Amino acid sequence: MKKGFLARLKRQGKKLFFWDQSPSLEIQVFNATLVILIVFVLFLAIINLWLLNYSLVKLCVVVAVSLSIFIYLLRVKHAFKTAFYLASFSTYPILLFNFFHNDGIIGPTFYILSLIHLLVLSIVKTKHYAFWSTLNVLYYFLLYCFGLYYGELIPQNYNSQFEILTDHLLTYSASILGITMIMFALKRFISIQKRKVKEKTSALLKINKDLKQTNNQKDKIIAIISHDLKNPLQSIIQTLELINSGDLTEEDIKYLRQELLKTTKNTYKMMEDILEWSSFELKNAAKREKKIHIKDLIEDTVEILNVIAKQKSIDLEVNYHQNPLLNLETDRLLLIFRNLVQNAIKFTLSGGHVMVDIYSQEEQLTLQITDNGVGISPKRLETIFEQDIKSTYGTEQEKGTGMGLHMCFQSAHMLSGKLEVESKEGEGSTFKLVIPTGINT
Repeated sequence: MKKGFLARLKRQGKKLFFWDQSPSLEIQVFNATLVILIVFVLFLAIINLWLLNYSLVKLCVVVAVSLSIFIYLLRVKHAFKTAFYLASFSTYPILLFNFFHNDGIIGPTFYILSLIHLLVLSIVKTKHYAFWSTLNVLYYFLLYCFGLYYGELIPQNYNSQFEILTDHLLTYSASILGITMIMFALKRFISIQKRKVKEKTSALLKINKDLKQTNNQKDKIIAIISHDLKNPLQSIIQTLELINSGDLTEEDIKYLRQELLKTTKNTYKMMEDILEWSSFELKNAAKREKKIHIKDLIEDTVEILNVIAKQKSIDLEVNYHQNPLLNLETDRLLLIFRNLVQNAIKFTLSGGHVMVDIYSQEEQLTLQITDNGVGISPKRLETIFEQDIKSTYGTEQEKGTGMGLHMCFQSAHMLSGKLEVESKEGEGSTFKLVIPTGINT
């Protein structure tokens, strides 16, 4: 019971001394100062009661009441300036009264004068230091001169040297304690502000990191759109140019128009899928998993890739050794599939061959894309999946961004899979993607 009471008393005392509702250093210090002064004045009242100096006891009571009013003005009425200037200017007549009723220069008044000056300087702006310092020094000089030359007009309350020593020692100790508490309040406030700055800095760093991540995602998405839509659009343009050339028969034109319509529809659908997925990526939305067979997922994309391959006289072969059911982020899988097959077509010479093999075993999907193109140098193989934003050119100068394989590699990891490559310069390359199907059999 006693421990609980002491703990509550400690919490209330801390709450009174540290007024955390105000972020202002000056207000925090002034609040702490008023609390310190109340304790200080009550302490002086006890000393003077012991010394039988009832005039100073009454003064201490009046001062304690005044300080309580100042705290009320500060914490309840939020009138900081009113409370501060009333407290600051009323200090000097109170010290004058104390000087004349506590043995003048023999008494400890000047300790209190120094403490009050420190308290004032810890609150006022630096431009007001000269005024308050001049006032304090002038006040000290006048009191000291009066006590030195007209000391007989000041009542003597001390009855022994021991009482003088005791009063000085206790008042000086209380002043030192007051200074220590003020410094403690300042240090605590600075510590709190440093912590808040650190928290804000951490929050800003996180925001900056998120913005950077979003910006990187935006760059990747732009690269995806550029990479995945450029080739189909170029294919459509080439078909239109062929129709307009005038070298084709009506039957050929009719066939090309049907193929063109099919390619355009598939490209438009692919564009819608890419843009929708891009929107989700930028918003960091939840994963969009879909349950579908692999053949149903990629067949429209295969038709578009077939048109692109034919225009380079490349044979694109897709072998469905199994047709597993998938339950995963299909947009991400299509991104990998499109990039790998388009790259194979891009780096294969006219008349070449690109083969896609699809396997499924033990809840694992394997996509293997093999070409007999130009291949990859051993040096390039070492960093093939690293981010390398620079232009790359295919066998017919098809321009790319250089980000495709990096995005494929990252997306494979996001699908809890892996992407591997084997290549021999001048003979071709094989890219192998292995990912979980997401279906528990």
